[in-house]
Amino acid sequence: MQAQPLLAVRGLHSFYGESHVLHGVDLTIQPGQALSLMGRNGMGKTTTLKSLLGLLQPRSGSVEFLGRDVGKLPTWKRMREGIAYVPEGRGMFHNLTVKEHLQMAARPGIGGKLEWDYDRVLATFPRLAERLTNLGTQLSGGEQQMLAIGRALLTNPELLILDEATEGLAPLIRKEIWEVIAHVRASGISTLIVDKNIEVLKNLCDRHVVLVKGQVVFDGDTQDLQDNLSQIECWLSV
Repeated sequence: MQAQPLLAVRGLHSFYGESHVLHGVDLTIQPGQALSLMGRNGMGKTTTLKSLLGLLQPRSGSVEFLGRDVGKLPTWKRMREGIAYVPEGRGMFHNLTVKEHLQMAARPGIGGKLEWDYDRVLATFPRLAERLTNLGTQLSGGEQQMLAIGRALLTNPELLILDEATEGLAPLIRKEIWEVIAHVRASGISTLIVDKNIEVLKNLCDRHVVLVKGQVVFDGDTQDLQDNLSQIECWLSV
């Protein structure tokens, strides 16, 4: 008997004005699972994230988290249910230092869970420990991404959502970020990762979803992905 999904998104139809962007998107994440969400630019990946987080209200469909319908909850309440979001662009506050970014976010998770604290985040990202008094906006792109991930982890989430975590970063920094994400994933936190690097994702994630024009055209495990790799690469190619 399969466990209850941590996240179940069913039949999402989302619009920007009259533009119909998502066409019945379904996806599920089991506890402890890592799911990749892939697709070319403009295929609906970020819209899917915004819809399940409540940043964009779908016209129809449902979002369940931990077995509870959260589709009508505001975004901040969904976060309080155990979801953490690292947005594309990293979301730095212009007037907060690195230390303040981390202190602001820190709180126990569901049931008082406190697996990630300030010291563990700094041990995971030693570069941040050297820049505690810097403003978040003074950091390099890679350091900002480390800060955004560390800030999210300090909420002790059940699910960590990462939108284009390595976009625009130098290759060595991308490698470092992927290693951190693998460490987080190994710690048992469920992850939803939006990215285009199929080689990294097929080794990091358990399941994979591909969007084309707002529709799910592939949903399978890593073996399924490998078996259909040429078709998936075609869907992802520019």
